[in-house]
Amino acid sequence: MESFSAKDLSTIGGIATVSLLHSFIPTRWLPFSIVKRAQKRRRQCINLLHFCL
Repeated sequence: MESFSAKDLSTIGGIATVSLLHSFIPTRWLPFSIVKRAQKRRRQCINLLHFCL
């Protein structure tokens, strides 16, 4: 069984970092927050919807 090289680990770490930062971009979650507020939805409902998308 092969082990990961430093280049592989660096690539995996970079992908994980970019994906985490992408989730904090307002265009990802801001529309859901606006709709939630406008429709007076429960937080759990919107969180579930966001998780599914």
